[in-house]
Amino acid sequence: MNESRNIKADSRLKTLIENGCKMGHRSLLVILGSETAEQIMVIHHLMSKAANERPSVLWCHKKGSDVPRQSRKQLKKFEKNLKSGKCDLSSENALQLFLLATSIRYCAFSDTKSVLGSTYGMCVLQDFEGLTPNVLCQVIETVKGGGVITIILKKTSLRQLFDLEMDVHNKLKTYSHPNVSPLFNERFVLSLGWCKSCLIMNDQLQVVKELPPLSGPVHPVASVDTEKQEEFCRRLSELQSSLEDAEKPLPQLIGCCRTVDQAKSLLKMIDVITDKGGRGTVAITAGRGRGKSSVLGLAVAAAIYFGFNNIFVTSPTPDNLGTFFEIVFKGFDALEYKEQDDYEIIQSTNDEFNKAIVRVNVFREYHQTIQYIDPTDARKLSQAELLVIDEAAAIPLPYVKALLGSYNVLMASTVNGYEGTGRSLSLKLLNQLRQQASGSADSTVTAGTDISANQSLYEVSLKESIRYSDGDPVEKWLTDLLCLDATSSLTQSSTCPPPQSCQLYYVNKDVLFSGCEESEDFLHQIISLLVASHYRNSPDDLQVLSDAPAHHLFVLLSPIVPNMTSLPTVLVVIQISLEGSISKKVADDCKSRGERPSGDLVPWSLAAQFSNSGITELATARIVRVATHPDYQSMGYGSRALNLLGEYYRGRHIALDEEQDIPISPPKNHQEYNVIVPRHSEVPLLSKLEERRPEPVNYLSVSFGVTQPLFKFWKRAGFLPLYISQVSNKITGEHNCVMVHPLVEEEPGESGVVSLPSRIEWVKDSCEEFLRRFIGLLGGPLRNFSPVLALAVIQSHDRYIREKGIDWNELQMLITGHDIQRLERYANNLADRYLINDMFPSLARLYFMKRLPTVQLSPLQSSIVVGLGLQARTVDSMVKLLDLPVESLLGQLNRAIRRFLKVLSSIQETALALSLPTTTATVAEFTPVDVSLEQDLEQAEKDYGISTKRSQQFSKTSLHHLGDLRKFAIQGDDATWEAAIQNSSEFVTIKNNKKPKRLTEQELERELNESAPKKSKGNHQNKKKK
Repeated sequence: MNESRNIKADSRLKTLIENGCKMGHRSLLVILGSETAEQIMVIHHLMSKAANERPSVLWCHKKGSDVPRQSRKQLKKFEKNLKSGKCDLSSENALQLFLLATSIRYCAFSDTKSVLGSTYGMCVLQDFEGLTPNVLCQVIETVKGGGVITIILKKTSLRQLFDLEMDVHNKLKTYSHPNVSPLFNERFVLSLGWCKSCLIMNDQLQVVKELPPLSGPVHPVASVDTEKQEEFCRRLSELQSSLEDAEKPLPQLIGCCRTVDQAKSLLKMIDVITDKGGRGTVAITAGRGRGKSSVLGLAVAAAIYFGFNNIFVTSPTPDNLGTFFEIVFKGFDALEYKEQDDYEIIQSTNDEFNKAIVRVNVFREYHQTIQYIDPTDARKLSQAELLVIDEAAAIPLPYVKALLGSYNVLMASTVNGYEGTGRSLSLKLLNQLRQQASGSADSTVTAGTDISANQSLYEVSLKESIRYSDGDPVEKWLTDLLCLDATSSLTQSSTCPPPQSCQLYYVNKDVLFSGCEESEDFLHQIISLLVASHYRNSPDDLQVLSDAPAHHLFVLLSPIVPNMTSLPTVLVVIQISLEGSISKKVADDCKSRGERPSGDLVPWSLAAQFSNSGITELATARIVRVATHPDYQSMGYGSRALNLLGEYYRGRHIALDEEQDIPISPPKNHQEYNVIVPRHSEVPLLSKLEERRPEPVNYLSVSFGVTQPLFKFWKRAGFLPLYISQVSNKITGEHNCVMVHPLVEEEPGESGVVSLPSRIEWVKDSCEEFLRRFIGLLGGPLRNFSPVLALAVIQSHDRYIREKGIDWNELQMLITGHDIQRLERYANNLADRYLINDMFPSLARLYFMKRLPTVQLSPLQSSIVVGLGLQARTVDSMVKLLDLPVESLLGQLNRAIRRFLKVLSSIQETALALSLPTTTATVAEFTPVDVSLEQDLEQAEKDYGISTKRSQQFSKTSLHHLGDLRKFAIQGDDATWEAAIQNSSEFVTIKNNKKPKRLTEQELERELNESAPKKSKGNHQNKKKK
């Protein structure tokens, strides 16, 4: 330590720090060596002399790493000994003295979100292998102008970073792609030469000449360099002086602003919160270090002055509100509010929040509060008058939507992607607010929230930096390294070539990340498309793209004509990841241990979903992103790129006239040079599809947050959904969907069902199982799906689901004969729909599982059946979702029920017909007769005559035998009958007073003989004689 104190630091270090303090710019230092903690003290001492203050320090490290810290108990003991004279200021106690006298906050890389919104004078980064682009952005942007960012590398040369394995590489490796090439580290080292305020030094604080751009001298700042900063100060002074005569609190609060943009934003917010005619939402979007939190704090101070009672503030954690509350109290001071007399501060007792401020009670005139709430506690805002959302991009988008309501809202966020969801705020939420505000001039309504009809949207952008002066070299270096200015790098083109004339090219990543000027321009163009077309972006995506061995890039370009001096505009970018090719044994071992290795998202998801470990053996190319240029969207270029990609992996772009190999970059030999310069490779940046042999792939796949437009795009491209998560994404509120596209020739099978080869037959079986499970989940976890989207998911499997008719015996388990009678009554308008509500789920399931193949419904009727039957929605909610009058919806429902009734009645009638008994009699055999028709008729006439004569004779004989029939008449007159009926209970007895005529035996025999025929009489006499 004594030896190091006698070493003189390089003069360029002192000049660099002094220039930064004068210009308000930050400096970047990279220190190589093993003994670096002592040099931090020297650098901090130089900063203190240049700035005339002891800057605070943010020390970032890996969790569990060794950092030069001591406990508070040891520091207090050292301070006590120092005051008592028992300890001298020797070199042995220099580090303890530095730790005692300096405000140092230690932060692990995993906890860097807690420093958002804070400001430090110096940042120390150690454990380079644990750094990620997200962490780099978050911690560097907390350093104010004149500060120093120091990166500690326990290496002797920057070249050693080219082969350094980062901690994040473990997540980028897969079973079939275990080798990682750290291209990001190589580009990071080369990018240090782009920063004009950077020095590479060893642990003796001497400049290392490995990067030629950083080996030159550092000149002191000239006076001309400060003219631009003076111009900003002059404009701000003019604005502040113009408001000196304005009413309180404008002059006092504008005087606290640091930039003109900040002052103008504050004026706009004061106009909104003082407007009594309506409610407004002010959205402040800007890069880091522009003073968003500060202007929010001044606006809250103005709201307190104007009499707002209930003001709520939210952010990812209370730690993020340090700068916000600091500026609130600064505004109170300007308005002559005094602590304890006019307001009190309440800090959190939670150790995780580091005693952060969670509430401010103001009682100058009457009770007013500034209360912190968690972003998930939107229900507590019923009495809110003003809501402030700081660092909105770090809060999941569904929570931000739920926070908006019928009160004034002030939100501020970074949109460059530092927090990971910054683009989602601008691409989704703000776009919704813009569209709804344009629908009515004075109304803005957010989906899923209850906002008053007079809500307005105001967008404010801050461009002037407040933490550091404009033109900060470190900011420009970080922007160029991580492509943070992607949205401004979009190239404009006046041509619009036909999609069929555009071609797809493969991008060589070794050349793309080599650090050459041409490669950097093309890289920024690619990243600009990815960021502009997708809302889920973060700087970490750049490291995944560069270092992940399974990720590849394709670009769709317009036709390249001869004599072109530059590449044409990139129309579409496709990022894919090769997954699968995992042996069944490895998959079974992982399943038995309950493990799921990183990577291979689609194979592992489908194998777990369908309990089929054989799926992991198949290779797939998962499409990570498809980004189309904003000026060429919805024009067929994305579909063209997907079609060419599918043909490429089907092997239709292989040239047969020459041998094709996958291009391999030449081996890196960094020891050939003494200095580090960009590599020059003979392999071209772009390769035609015919010049590269594709990897063996069985099917294409994609995983995305399902929405109706996205699903429609992938369905049109021929993809099938096989998995939809039951839990929505915390950031976007969308359900993850996995779709696949088999790379085989489909052949039509029986009844229109597609036939697939045996190796891909699992797709057809999985389709049926997915559809059955999806239909069952629509009434539960997936109930928030719109009926139109749910119907699109169901109908996407029509080609792979076989039609299976249902018989009456099976149908009776779901719908009985009495149920069919109820349907008939509703179809004939004899009953209300409530009589058949219980039958909707059964009818819907039978129809969509193709158990009633003869039922044909229109798309509108099918959507109604989905909503009422599968999702158990009410008619009122369906009217809102489908935007239909209630009469039209009920009419379509009645027509659908009639079609169901017709098919169900047919099934019932068929079953009843089969149940009727059949005759067992044999049918007589018909043989020709011997007589003609005329002869048959004549014989029939004769037979009829004979039968007629016989019947006449029989009638005469009967009359002779019976005689006069009047003798059988019942005797008695009417009076006798009436008397008998009145006196009888059950039986009626009539007494006949007349005695019947009695015949003697001789008289009876004589009458019979006289009436008998003569022949009969003769026979009787013969018998008598005998």
